[in-house]
Amino acid sequence: MIRIEVTPTLKWEDIYERLKEDEVIVMRDGQAIALVSDVDADELYWRKREQDPEFIASIARAREQFARGESISHEDLKKELGIE
Repeated sequence: MIRIEVTPTLKWEDIYERLKEDEVIVMRDGQAIALVSDVDADELYWRKREQDPEFIASIARAREQFARGESISHEDLKKELGIE
């Protein structure tokens, strides 16, 4: 990761150029204030999903079901779906 300190002359173009090499941590007074990373459409989709309250709730429900033993093995699922 590349660290760049915020200065009065720092431009987004400077950060963008360094981003071609690696992720960039933007620093202010020695403290990290931002992480700039190259992303694609798939990563943006999953980032949005991770913030969706309905998605988070569905994960919590799935964990509760698993804890109660309400799950099936991968092999049993393949049999149920007729997949060999």
